[in-house]
Amino acid sequence: MFLHLRERTEPPDGSPSNRPYTPPAPRSFVAASTVRRSRADRLGAHIDRGAVITTAASLAFAEDHQSEDDHLAAARRRADEVGVVPISPGAGSALSFLASAIGARAVAEIGTGTGVSGLWLLRGMQPGGVLTSVDLEAEHQRLARETFTAAEYAPQRFRLIAGAGLDVMPRLTDDGYDLVFLDGDKVEYGEYLEQAVRLVRPGGLIVFDNALWHDRVADPSQRDPETSAIRDVVKHVSTDDRLRSVLLPLGDGLLVAQLLP
Repeated sequence: MFLHLRERTEPPDGSPSNRPYTPPAPRSFVAASTVRRSRADRLGAHIDRGAVITTAASLAFAEDHQSEDDHLAAARRRADEVGVVPISPGAGSALSFLASAIGARAVAEIGTGTGVSGLWLLRGMQPGGVLTSVDLEAEHQRLARETFTAAEYAPQRFRLIAGAGLDVMPRLTDDGYDLVFLDGDKVEYGEYLEQAVRLVRPGGLIVFDNALWHDRVADPSQRDPETSAIRDVVKHVSTDDRLRSVLLPLGDGLLVAQLLP
Protein backbone atom coordinates (compact mmCIF):
# COMPACT_ATOMS: atom_id res chain seq x y z
CA MET A 1 0.00 0.00 0.00
CA PHE A 2 1.44 3.38 -0.97
CA LEU A 3 1.51 6.22 1.55
CA HIS A 4 -0.62 9.29 0.92
CA LEU A 5 1.47 12.26 2.09
CA ARG A 6 0.04 15.47 3.49
CA GLU A 7 1.35 18.46 5.38
CA ARG A 8 1.22 18.08 9.16
CA THR A 9 -0.18 20.81 11.42
CA GLU A 10 1.25 19.41 14.68
CA PRO A 11 4.56 17.93 15.75
CA PRO A 12 5.11 14.44 14.36
CA ASP A 13 5.52 12.92 17.84
CA GLY A 14 2.14 14.26 18.95
CA SER A 15 3.62 16.25 21.84
CA PRO A 16 2.10 19.64 22.69
CA SER A 17 3.93 22.72 21.58
CA ASN A 18 3.28 26.43 21.67
CA ARG A 19 5.23 26.92 18.49
CA PRO A 20 3.57 26.26 15.11
CA TYR A 21 4.86 23.18 13.41
CA THR A 22 6.86 23.93 10.28
CA PRO A 23 6.29 21.42 7.43
CA PRO A 24 9.42 19.77 6.03
CA ALA A 25 11.14 21.33 3.07
CA PRO A 26 9.96 20.26 -0.41
CA ARG A 27 12.98 18.01 -0.84
CA SER A 28 11.47 15.71 1.81
CA PHE A 29 8.53 15.08 -0.49
CA VAL A 30 10.94 14.18 -3.25
CA ALA A 31 12.53 11.69 -0.89
CA ALA A 32 9.10 10.23 -0.12
CA SER A 33 8.46 9.83 -3.83
CA THR A 34 11.73 7.98 -4.09
CA VAL A 35 10.59 5.75 -1.23
CA ARG A 36 7.36 5.00 -3.08
CA ARG A 37 9.28 4.09 -6.21
CA SER A 38 11.69 1.87 -4.34
CA ARG A 39 8.80 0.06 -2.63
CA ALA A 40 7.17 -0.51 -6.01
CA ASP A 41 10.47 -1.79 -7.36
CA ARG A 42 10.77 -4.19 -4.44
CA LEU A 43 7.20 -5.38 -5.01
CA GLY A 44 7.95 -6.00 -8.67
CA ALA A 45 11.08 -7.92 -7.75
CA HIS A 46 9.07 -10.00 -5.27
CA ILE A 47 6.52 -10.86 -7.94
CA ASP A 48 9.28 -11.83 -10.35
CA ARG A 49 10.91 -14.08 -7.76
CA GLY A 50 8.07 -15.75 -5.96
CA ALA A 51 4.52 -15.07 -7.13
CA VAL A 52 4.50 -16.52 -10.63
CA ILE A 53 5.19 -19.89 -12.23
CA THR A 54 8.81 -19.94 -13.29
CA THR A 55 9.66 -23.53 -14.14
CA ALA A 56 8.54 -26.04 -16.74
CA ALA A 57 8.07 -28.54 -13.92
CA SER A 58 5.42 -26.34 -12.27
CA LEU A 59 3.61 -25.85 -15.57
CA ALA A 60 3.65 -29.60 -16.18
CA PHE A 61 2.40 -30.22 -12.64
CA ALA A 62 -0.56 -27.89 -13.24
CA GLU A 63 -1.30 -29.54 -16.60
CA ASP A 64 -1.37 -32.97 -14.98
CA HIS A 65 -3.66 -31.95 -12.12
CA GLN A 66 -6.56 -33.73 -13.81
CA SER A 67 -5.77 -36.91 -15.71
CA GLU A 68 -7.45 -37.88 -18.97
CA ASP A 69 -9.23 -41.18 -19.51
CA ASP A 70 -9.22 -43.57 -22.49
CA HIS A 71 -11.91 -41.61 -24.35
CA LEU A 72 -9.89 -38.39 -24.29
CA ALA A 73 -6.72 -40.31 -25.17
CA ALA A 74 -8.49 -41.81 -28.20
CA ALA A 75 -9.70 -38.36 -29.28
CA ARG A 76 -6.12 -37.10 -29.07
CA ARG A 77 -4.91 -39.96 -31.26
CA ARG A 78 -7.55 -39.05 -33.83
CA ALA A 79 -6.37 -35.44 -33.67
CA ASP A 80 -2.78 -36.51 -34.38
CA GLU A 81 -3.94 -38.54 -37.36
CA VAL A 82 -5.69 -35.58 -39.03
CA GLY A 83 -3.23 -32.88 -37.98
CA VAL A 84 -5.42 -31.14 -35.39
CA VAL A 85 -3.87 -29.61 -32.26
CA PRO A 86 -6.37 -30.17 -29.41
CA ILE A 87 -6.67 -28.25 -26.18
CA SER A 88 -4.23 -29.32 -23.47
CA PRO A 89 -5.37 -31.44 -20.49
CA GLY A 90 -4.95 -28.52 -18.08
CA ALA A 91 -6.94 -26.13 -20.25
CA GLY A 92 -9.54 -28.83 -20.90
CA SER A 93 -10.05 -29.38 -17.18
CA ALA A 94 -10.44 -25.62 -16.77
CA LEU A 95 -13.17 -25.62 -19.42
CA SER A 96 -14.98 -28.43 -17.63
CA PHE A 97 -14.69 -26.59 -14.32
CA LEU A 98 -16.03 -23.34 -15.79
CA ALA A 99 -18.99 -25.11 -17.40
CA SER A 100 -19.79 -26.79 -14.10
CA ALA A 101 -19.33 -23.63 -12.01
CA ILE A 102 -21.97 -21.72 -13.97
CA GLY A 103 -24.31 -24.70 -14.35
CA ALA A 104 -24.06 -24.57 -18.13
CA ARG A 105 -26.91 -26.13 -20.07
CA ALA A 106 -26.21 -24.61 -23.49
CA VAL A 107 -22.65 -24.25 -24.81
CA ALA A 108 -21.48 -23.14 -28.25
CA GLU A 109 -18.05 -24.10 -29.56
CA ILE A 110 -16.22 -22.79 -32.61
CA GLY A 111 -13.62 -25.36 -33.62
CA THR A 112 -14.79 -28.92 -33.01
CA GLY A 113 -11.54 -30.70 -33.83
CA THR A 114 -11.89 -34.36 -32.93
CA GLY A 115 -13.92 -33.71 -29.79
CA VAL A 116 -11.30 -33.24 -27.08
CA SER A 117 -12.55 -29.83 -25.90
CA GLY A 118 -16.15 -30.85 -26.54
CA LEU A 119 -15.83 -33.89 -24.29
CA TRP A 120 -14.34 -31.80 -21.50
CA LEU A 121 -17.23 -29.34 -21.89
CA LEU A 122 -19.90 -32.04 -21.90
CA ARG A 123 -18.49 -33.47 -18.69
CA GLY A 124 -18.86 -30.11 -16.97
CA MET A 125 -22.33 -29.31 -18.26
CA GLN A 126 -25.61 -30.04 -16.52
CA PRO A 127 -27.34 -33.37 -17.32
CA GLY A 128 -29.36 -32.86 -20.46
CA GLY A 129 -27.31 -29.85 -21.54
CA VAL A 130 -26.58 -29.45 -25.25
CA LEU A 131 -23.23 -28.69 -26.90
CA THR A 132 -23.42 -26.92 -30.27
CA SER A 133 -20.09 -27.30 -32.07
CA VAL A 134 -19.10 -25.69 -35.36
CA ASP A 135 -16.21 -26.72 -37.60
CA LEU A 136 -15.34 -26.15 -41.24
CA GLU A 137 -14.14 -29.75 -41.66
CA ALA A 138 -16.91 -32.35 -41.81
CA GLU A 139 -14.35 -35.13 -41.32
CA HIS A 140 -13.26 -33.63 -38.02
CA GLN A 141 -16.85 -33.60 -36.88
CA ARG A 142 -17.30 -37.21 -37.89
CA LEU A 143 -14.40 -38.10 -35.61
CA ALA A 144 -15.81 -35.91 -32.83
CA ARG A 145 -19.10 -37.77 -33.12
CA GLU A 146 -17.16 -41.01 -32.59
CA THR A 147 -15.57 -39.48 -29.50
CA PHE A 148 -18.87 -38.40 -27.95
CA THR A 149 -20.64 -41.63 -28.82
CA ALA A 150 -17.85 -43.79 -27.40
CA ALA A 151 -18.06 -41.76 -24.19
CA GLU A 152 -21.79 -42.67 -24.07
CA TYR A 153 -23.29 -39.26 -24.74
CA ALA A 154 -26.67 -39.51 -26.42
CA PRO A 155 -27.03 -37.87 -29.86
CA GLN A 156 -29.38 -35.23 -28.46
CA ARG A 157 -26.58 -33.97 -26.18
CA PHE A 158 -24.54 -32.55 -29.05
CA ARG A 159 -25.31 -30.70 -32.27
CA LEU A 160 -22.54 -30.63 -34.88
CA ILE A 161 -22.70 -27.96 -37.59
CA ALA A 162 -20.30 -28.01 -40.54
CA GLY A 163 -19.36 -24.51 -41.64
CA ALA A 164 -17.16 -21.48 -41.02
CA GLY A 165 -17.54 -19.90 -37.61
CA LEU A 166 -18.47 -16.44 -38.90
CA ASP A 167 -21.05 -17.95 -41.26
CA VAL A 168 -22.75 -19.98 -38.53
CA MET A 169 -22.55 -17.73 -35.48
CA PRO A 170 -24.94 -15.06 -36.83
CA ARG A 171 -27.59 -17.79 -37.13
CA LEU A 172 -27.34 -18.85 -33.48
CA THR A 173 -29.76 -17.55 -30.86
CA ASP A 174 -29.15 -14.24 -29.06
CA ASP A 175 -28.52 -14.72 -25.30
CA GLY A 176 -28.98 -18.43 -25.89
CA TYR A 177 -25.77 -19.79 -24.40
CA ASP A 178 -24.22 -20.06 -20.97
CA LEU A 179 -20.71 -20.44 -22.36
CA VAL A 180 -19.14 -19.82 -25.77
CA PHE A 181 -15.76 -21.45 -26.44
CA LEU A 182 -13.70 -20.08 -29.33
CA ASP A 183 -10.90 -22.08 -30.93
CA GLY A 184 -11.24 -21.34 -34.63
CA ASP A 185 -9.39 -19.07 -37.06
CA LYS A 186 -7.15 -16.84 -34.94
CA VAL A 187 -7.31 -13.94 -37.41
CA GLU A 188 -11.08 -13.84 -36.82
CA TYR A 189 -10.90 -13.67 -33.03
CA GLY A 190 -12.00 -10.03 -32.93
CA GLU A 191 -15.13 -10.81 -34.94
CA TYR A 192 -15.76 -13.92 -32.83
CA LEU A 193 -15.77 -11.73 -29.73
CA GLU A 194 -18.54 -9.46 -30.95
CA GLN A 195 -20.64 -12.43 -32.01
CA ALA A 196 -20.01 -14.17 -28.69
CA VAL A 197 -21.10 -11.11 -26.69
CA ARG A 198 -24.40 -11.31 -28.55
CA LEU A 199 -24.76 -15.07 -28.04
CA VAL A 200 -23.92 -15.43 -24.36
CA ARG A 201 -26.45 -14.67 -21.63
CA PRO A 202 -25.71 -12.04 -18.96
CA GLY A 203 -23.41 -13.67 -16.45
CA GLY A 204 -22.27 -16.21 -19.03
CA LEU A 205 -18.71 -16.88 -20.12
CA ILE A 206 -16.71 -16.33 -23.32
CA VAL A 207 -13.52 -18.40 -23.50
CA PHE A 208 -10.74 -18.08 -26.08
CA ASP A 209 -8.13 -20.81 -26.53
CA ASN A 210 -4.55 -20.03 -27.66
CA ALA A 211 -4.66 -16.67 -25.87
CA LEU A 212 -0.87 -16.75 -25.46
CA TRP A 213 -0.28 -18.29 -28.90
CA HIS A 214 2.95 -20.24 -28.42
CA ASP A 215 4.51 -17.45 -26.30
CA ARG A 216 4.15 -14.96 -29.17
CA VAL A 217 1.42 -12.69 -27.76
CA ALA A 218 3.62 -11.46 -24.91
CA ASP A 219 6.45 -10.63 -27.33
CA PRO A 220 5.77 -7.21 -28.93
CA SER A 221 8.19 -7.97 -31.77
CA GLN A 222 5.83 -10.70 -33.02
CA ARG A 223 3.37 -9.01 -35.39
CA ASP A 224 2.08 -11.73 -37.69
CA PRO A 225 -1.67 -11.58 -38.38
CA GLU A 226 -2.62 -14.36 -35.95
CA THR A 227 -0.56 -13.00 -33.06
CA SER A 228 -1.73 -9.43 -33.65
CA ALA A 229 -5.38 -10.48 -33.76
CA ILE A 230 -5.12 -12.43 -30.50
CA ARG A 231 -3.18 -9.63 -28.80
CA ASP A 232 -5.87 -7.13 -29.86
CA VAL A 233 -8.62 -9.32 -28.38
CA VAL A 234 -6.76 -9.76 -25.09
CA LYS A 235 -6.36 -5.98 -24.81
CA HIS A 236 -9.94 -5.27 -25.88
CA VAL A 237 -11.42 -7.71 -23.38
CA SER A 238 -9.40 -6.21 -20.53
CA THR A 239 -10.82 -2.72 -21.19
CA ASP A 240 -14.38 -3.57 -22.29
CA ASP A 241 -16.88 -2.26 -19.73
CA ARG A 242 -19.27 -5.09 -20.63
CA LEU A 243 -16.84 -7.77 -19.49
CA ARG A 244 -14.90 -9.06 -16.48
CA SER A 245 -11.90 -11.12 -17.53
CA VAL A 246 -8.96 -13.28 -16.50
CA LEU A 247 -6.07 -14.69 -18.54
CA LEU A 248 -5.09 -18.20 -17.42
CA PRO A 249 -1.63 -19.60 -18.28
CA LEU A 250 -2.87 -23.14 -18.90
CA GLY A 251 -2.14 -24.95 -22.14
CA ASP A 252 -1.57 -22.27 -24.78
CA GLY A 253 -3.45 -19.72 -22.66
CA LEU A 254 -7.15 -19.36 -21.88
CA LEU A 255 -8.78 -15.93 -21.96
CA VAL A 256 -12.01 -16.04 -19.92
CA ALA A 257 -14.49 -13.16 -20.00
CA GLN A 258 -17.80 -12.90 -18.19
CA LEU A 259 -20.60 -10.80 -19.67
CA LEU A 260 -21.68 -8.53 -16.85
CA PRO A 261 -25.42 -8.42 -16.05
